[in-house]
Amino acid sequence: MKDFSNENIRFVMKTEMLVGDGITKDLSKHLKANSWGKVGLVIDKGLFEKNQYVVKILEDLKSNLAEVVLFLNDMPEPTYEYLDTAAKTFRDADLDCFVAIGGGSTMDLSKGLAVLKTNKGKGLEYRGFNKVKNIPLPVVAIPSTAGTGSEVTPFAVFIDEVEKWKFGINTEYNYPRLGLYDQRLLDSCPLKIFSSAGMDAMTHTLESFVARNATHISRIFSREAFKLLFLNLKKVSEGDRSKETKLNLLIGSGLAGIALMNSGAGPAGALSYPLGVYFNVPHGLAGSVFLPEVIRFNVQNGYNEYEQLYDLAFPDSGLSIQEKSIKFAEAIETLSRELGIPTNLKGFGVQSEADLRLIIDNSMQLKAAFEQNPIPFGLKEIENTVRSLHGGE
Repeated sequence: MKDFSNENIRFVMKTEMLVGDGITKDLSKHLKANSWGKVGLVIDKGLFEKNQYVVKILEDLKSNLAEVVLFLNDMPEPTYEYLDTAAKTFRDADLDCFVAIGGGSTMDLSKGLAVLKTNKGKGLEYRGFNKVKNIPLPVVAIPSTAGTGSEVTPFAVFIDEVEKWKFGINTEYNYPRLGLYDQRLLDSCPLKIFSSAGMDAMTHTLESFVARNATHISRIFSREAFKLLFLNLKKVSEGDRSKETKLNLLIGSGLAGIALMNSGAGPAGALSYPLGVYFNVPHGLAGSVFLPEVIRFNVQNGYNEYEQLYDLAFPDSGLSIQEKSIKFAEAIETLSRELGIPTNLKGFGVQSEADLRLIIDNSMQLKAAFEQNPIPFGLKEIENTVRSLHGGE
């Protein structure tokens, strides 16, 4: 078991989190309390068309703020080119902040727009770490899915269509100033989105828990996130859409995001990137297919700390530590099936040897994530994992 007794810890949380049923109906009050009266508003287009609560939020903002410039995001996985195009909507507006209402892509897009509002040039110029020179406009992030945790992290992920590389604008400046958790925004969320977003958060919490850079504090967040996500995703798979379940999922995804940014990602998250870029698989689904296989690999090679998480979901099981860790991989795979997620790569359209090579050969772009795994995970392990998931049922 990892010894935390001699570690020096840096733990970061920079977002004020507001939680409550219907809390977003008072959004204009929260904005004016921060002297933000001129707003760039980015809303997920599908959400805007399907959820009348969002329309009411927009009406409130227009009635109570000095200026609202609206952009409807219709790009599920935004590219740098799309970011540049969206920035033109706000180019001539004098804004105090950006407000994002939507899933991870909409929140990431808003962070990118906040950067481009105070920094000249195209979005691609700021890809990577610490390339942003001028402090971006503040961002208020309001998730409509329980998944990415983007409302509490500084990362903004975009796809470079030329290089076929998914890598973001990452700057300490880009932590959202406010994050609002309102379960009413999940009212129009279908099972497919609950599943994709929820398993994205699950990947975050499990890989942050085992990461080499995990700390005693980050693991507190990982454990609580896992408990909220696992138990409430089970409920969702059974048809539960209660206020409590939706709010628990929102909080769980936020805690998972906090844990991830204070520890590290891992192989499942890294392998999801080429699957998303080349096969148009949503990020959460892409990560979930690799997660049980990575867990099995770690357990087979002597890592058994998953038993701590197994006990949170299945207390008093009477199993040994190793048995719990083995069963844990099965439990995560079963959850994916119950949520209707494919558990092999063929279910995502990966068919040929050339398809496999696209994933294998483009995975190491995020080498640092593989290095966070508690058991060494290199090119050989990547290839074995990908081929194993292609040969399944």
